[in-house]
Amino acid sequence: MSSRRSLRFRVARALPCALALAFAVGGLVPGGASAQDSAPPCRTATLVVAGGAGSGTDLIARAIAEAANRADIQPALSVRNIDGDDGVDGARAVLEAPGDGCMMLAAHQGLLVNFLTWKAPFAWQDFRHVALLTRTPMVLASPVAAPFDDARTLSETARDRSVLASVGPGTIAEFSMRGLAEAMGATFEYDVISGARDRVMALLAGEVELISVPTALAKRLVETQSVRAIAVTDRDPSALLPTIDTLRDQGIDYDYAIDLGILLPRSASPELAASLADDLERVLGDRQLRDTLSGFDVRIDFRPLTQYTIYWENLMASWREIAVEAGYDRSSR
Repeated sequence: MSSRRSLRFRVARALPCALALAFAVGGLVPGGASAQDSAPPCRTATLVVAGGAGSGTDLIARAIAEAANRADIQPALSVRNIDGDDGVDGARAVLEAPGDGCMMLAAHQGLLVNFLTWKAPFAWQDFRHVALLTRTPMVLASPVAAPFDDARTLSETARDRSVLASVGPGTIAEFSMRGLAEAMGATFEYDVISGARDRVMALLAGEVELISVPTALAKRLVETQSVRAIAVTDRDPSALLPTIDTLRDQGIDYDYAIDLGILLPRSASPELAASLADDLERVLGDRQLRDTLSGFDVRIDFRPLTQYTIYWENLMASWREIAVEAGYDRSSR
């Protein structure tokens, strides 16, 4: 049976080389610090990546863990992959862990999507918020034969008739693309294709008109001269595709990226979360880490504690409306 469904919208899932998301350092107290009361009881803390090894999130998480260990933050940090059920299994493992700083989650918007689409009974409110760490931009891509070549002409086309966009079912990409259509005042038809590779192949075959992909993949596709980069989705230009304008540069009042941060079990103390946030801020200053993230086209966007909570609250407010419009209709909480 075909993996395609005629419910329109396909989002890009985490591509191995594309960096869908990110990681963190957790439950750590600086070596030699006086905060002994909040020091985790483990020799090595575990940063859970709710996905497979080699994914974008995994690559960033490991880069962060290496930077934390170079800084001699104690306890040491180790990455553990818990794959399954679109990230629900990994998030649940952290949710049910003791709040002693020995286990933390590398989280992104998928945590909220899984709640809004009924995949998970828990969401961001059920964790202790530590800090938002990074943003990974995406690129809107279309076939070279498409009747639009930038965000402005895409918007004009989508006001005249539906544009066929390919997304993964119940993903960050779906919610982001729906938000884009609303910002444009445009109409997208969503062709749901589960696999990222299948979505790219559908684009190359001219079967769909629009997909969202990581900048690294977009760069390779553009080099084949069979795909056109329409716009960078983040607020700032891409280091990998510096000649491609952002949505905002093209007059579209909208931006999105894959936002990565760190969460602890809800039972963790506010003091432990604050100590970890301080450690993470120090780790993000590591020159080697910054060079690594830059190579992934990942930007540092540090927002600790309350700022991170406000981030989640704002995202929930906007994406809850999208969920209702898309038919998921989970309006509780």
